[in-house]
Amino acid sequence: MRYKLLAALFVSLGFMLSGCGKSDAPPPAGNASAAKPQDAKPAEKKAASSNSEADWQAKTQAYIRLNNRLISFNSSRNETFAKWAAASAEKVKKGDFKSIRTDTHYFGDSFFKDMKAAIDMPGNIPEVDAAAKNLLAAAEKYLPNWKELESYNKAKKYEDDKGAKGEQMLPMYVEGIDALRKATGEFDSKVSVIAKQSHEKALAKFKAEGKLLEMHTWEAMGAAQKILESFENTNDLKDPAKIEAANAQLAIMETNVEAMKAEHDKRKAEAPKSLPTIDRYDSIQSS
Repeated sequence: MRYKLLAALFVSLGFMLSGCGKSDAPPPAGNASAAKPQDAKPAEKKAASSNSEADWQAKTQAYIRLNNRLISFNSSRNETFAKWAAASAEKVKKGDFKSIRTDTHYFGDSFFKDMKAAIDMPGNIPEVDAAAKNLLAAAEKYLPNWKELESYNKAKKYEDDKGAKGEQMLPMYVEGIDALRKATGEFDSKVSVIAKQSHEKALAKFKAEGKLLEMHTWEAMGAAQKILESFENTNDLKDPAKIEAANAQLAIMETNVEAMKAEHDKRKAEAPKSLPTIDRYDSIQSS
């Protein structure tokens, strides 16, 4: 649940800030007095473009959106679901093809379209690209069999062939779920790294430009992230040191939420056009 809440908040925040326009993206890295575009060869232009800070940020945000949609697929992110999935997996390993997972929707048409688009975007993020390609390959290899078995069970076709087809498809299903869980876990770990880097870069940019509303919002969300990362399971809630550290971050979060609200009220009164078209700061604050 904690990851779902965090994902929802960051998706809302990311969408809200993207409404501010391209000016909110960090400026391209490098020397502004470098050679003019017309002086560079086509290949050099492409390389320079693919390494720009703006391209890196855009690609990072695309991967973050994809990862947010996949978070719940990997049961290790949710204790309650993990227990159910483990029980179901035990039945499957004993040959019960009717107890398979039925959440193929995580790998629908939009997953393939958006993942391929993200991989092809300019921006130098080789480790995440590799994890994304691995996940895409796993989905392309195993999804057809999984979907066929899912449909087979839903239509109760096992009554016609006494489960012969289900037994035939089950081994590849088991192999596929293991491969997809491993691939989504690796993708999540790689995206988490660049997500934190993106957060720090955006925060530094807002501070440098004096954008107090955005700065306080990101500082509050950064503190919230650290609080949630402190507690991996219910036993962590009994650890006094973890509680103390979380309370310290909570104080930082609350201070910035109040400052965010004050700055938001000020911008509404003095410069409403500086706010995004779809203004979600109120919902972030209440959440």
